[in-house]
Amino acid sequence: MRIKLRRLALGAALCASMMAGALDAGAKTLKISLTAAMTTKNPYGDSSAQWYSIWCQIYGCLGYYDWNTKTYVGQLAHKWELVDEKTWRFHLRTDLKRHDGGPSATAADVVHSWRQILDDSESVAKSSVEGVTEMIAVDDHTVDVRSRNAAPLLITRLFDRFAITSKELFEKSGKKAYEATPFGWGPYKLEEYSYDNRVVMRRNDSYPGLAADTPDLAVYQLMREPEQRMTALLNGEIQIARLLPPQLVSRMQGRSDVKMVTSGSTEWMFLAFNVTFKPWDDVRVRRAAAHAIDKDLIIRRLFNGYAERLDGPMGPNQICYEPGYVKPPAYDPEKSKALLAEAGYPKGLSVDIFSANGRYVMDKQAAEAITQMLSKAGFDARLKAPEWANFWADVRTGKSPNFYMGRGGVIDPSGPTAEFFETGIMPRIKYSNPKLDAMMRAERAEFDPVKRCKMMQELSQVIVDEAPMLFLWSFKLIYGMAKNVDYPVNADGEIWLPDVRMN
Repeated sequence: MRIKLRRLALGAALCASMMAGALDAGAKTLKISLTAAMTTKNPYGDSSAQWYSIWCQIYGCLGYYDWNTKTYVGQLAHKWELVDEKTWRFHLRTDLKRHDGGPSATAADVVHSWRQILDDSESVAKSSVEGVTEMIAVDDHTVDVRSRNAAPLLITRLFDRFAITSKELFEKSGKKAYEATPFGWGPYKLEEYSYDNRVVMRRNDSYPGLAADTPDLAVYQLMREPEQRMTALLNGEIQIARLLPPQLVSRMQGRSDVKMVTSGSTEWMFLAFNVTFKPWDDVRVRRAAAHAIDKDLIIRRLFNGYAERLDGPMGPNQICYEPGYVKPPAYDPEKSKALLAEAGYPKGLSVDIFSANGRYVMDKQAAEAITQMLSKAGFDARLKAPEWANFWADVRTGKSPNFYMGRGGVIDPSGPTAEFFETGIMPRIKYSNPKLDAMMRAERAEFDPVKRCKMMQELSQVIVDEAPMLFLWSFKLIYGMAKNVDYPVNADGEIWLPDVRMN
């Protein structure tokens, strides 16, 4: 027993030593709070915006959205064009070396990555290639991507989300390559992945164009609790604290070593209903819930104004948004009660409301406010806020009757709207409406941006009227940042490390 204990102690000490050694003395080390679950090194095994961003910076994606220029720019691809209305051609860069010194990314790597998303039993990233019927290697560094239908917006799905992994390394080791040889072509190399703890990334000095004052090391430290993130910032344990709630802002006031930076957001916060569960299969009950929630009051009182009201799938930071593009249901508790009575519940209705807990800004508190408002409008509502892993597993597989949570990265609402509301794409709410399906397909096939936005606004009204999802608000992102760090914060909330400057 003593020998076994000594071995365990030695192993723990060695592990701690290795972790400490990853952070070089004298290196420009940027420590960032992370709130997303750390469950897998498989880059296709999670579908959160935070992990899409991290994997794109390690393995590399075809491109990403540049908030400074409001355009899509290339990363592994340097050029792309339409071959026909269903086919995009991507030309890959040849000036990038793989982290282990291997060759630049090839068309075969792109095709392999697509196959992994489709065939890997752990993959939950299929929505990023939804509608893609074929990827063809035209030559070593040219790949054609063909879609089932006209695809004017294909790059909005592929960019920022579709990580490219090495076919060669996978053929040698299979999925063990993600553990043993997680080498890509991105601006940062994966140095450490400690489950439910942290990720350490080292600058890839061979990546073209990296400024000298970008971080040498980036540490994403898992910190679920807002108080923990704020305390760590004020103690100098991290340099960027993300997703800070409004009630903690005052703790930064009067400090000379930290600053507050804010941005609008592309994230939907919503209450969604799985229509295969009663009573949410009845549109009158869903509309009753919509009339019960006073969004403006929650934004004003709970969030201290650090949020923007959402009335549909487009907010001020999203493509196609125009003020008043939809007519939302008014806050009217009496209307809620009347709708419940019409649906056969004149004495009210007992429901459980499920919420994320610690994943989003003040998520449990917001869900508590929503639950109270529902209870005042004829529902007997009780809040259930399980641990994130259990909550997310049920949502992702369609086992939760409803859920309050967010959907990040909604730059263009077309893709996310189809993911949630088009028949058969995702099982989370299982909503199906043939009329809406046809409208979404037509919108995605429209190449004229003015016409497409008009179509997006029209189908948004259908979603609002049918109420399978109640769009609530989009948080103003609050960052706490050390004074020696400069970063042009953007509306997707993620940290693109090549844009960070440390002095």
